Amino acid sequence: MECMKFVMFGFNVVFWLAGAAMLGVGIWLAVDPGAFDALGAVESAGMDNDMWAIAVYTFIGIGALVFLVGFLGCWGACISDDSSVPLWIYSILVGICILGEITVAILIGIYWTSVDNGGVREAMEYDCHNKYMGEDTTDALSTSWNTMQQEWECCGSSGPGDYTDSLYDNQTDTTPDIYIPKTCCVGYNGDNTAVFPDCQTGVSGFYAKGCYDALVEFLNESAPIIIGIACGFAGLQIIGLIFACCLIHKKSDGGKYV
Repeated sequence: MECMKFVMFGFNVVFWLAGAAMLGVGIWLAVDPGAFDALGAVESAGMDNDMWAIAVYTFIGIGALVFLVGFLGCWGACISDDSSVPLWIYSILVGICILGEITVAILIGIYWTSVDNGGVREAMEYDCHNKYMGEDTTDALSTSWNTMQQEWECCGSSGPGDYTDSLYDNQTDTTPDIYIPKTCCVGYNGDNTAVFPDCQTGVSGFYAKGCYDALVEFLNESAPIIIGIACGFAGLQIIGLIFACCLIHKKSDGGKYV
């Protein structure tokens, strides 16, 4: 039927918009330092950060593929009735997109729920108390903690008190009142020569929120967006795939869109 061609054309215009939205969300998560650098601080807590990275980059790849899918869908709907090749290509690519979107939703969902593991907070507390070495060190764990504390405006796992009698605290014995890292201080911009006496002694000017709570907030904000977009677009593309199959069947039967 002629209306089927117009409906499918409309669906693929929506696919183009969907691809733009997916690319935008994916790139936002990829360039957000809190999404990757900071998450390195919780990897030792049993959080598989490779799962998050794979999901985000897959999301970006699917978004780019949707642009091509939209073009092929419009082309296949508009060209002469005797060619179904573009529609076959379109159907295969849409199937790949649907599988990819479902995979992204599952991976993000698994990562999101893993933060509820009671051991994550405890492992983060252990790391910041026993392994964190300071704002001017270059080891991977300390660098990740510094990034997380700056980007998410948090301190320690549960709060600044996690640094009391910690490895970092013991390293500052020459100034015994100092026990909070500079990356926990409001206004710290990476200049390690700057001094924050009130903050580092726990008087004022420090981030009171723990980084575990900041992690939960980050995932509660971003994970539903990704899962919702992935599942919503997958459902929409299933409808488009059904229309494509109907058009292919009509073309194979030599039928006309009347």
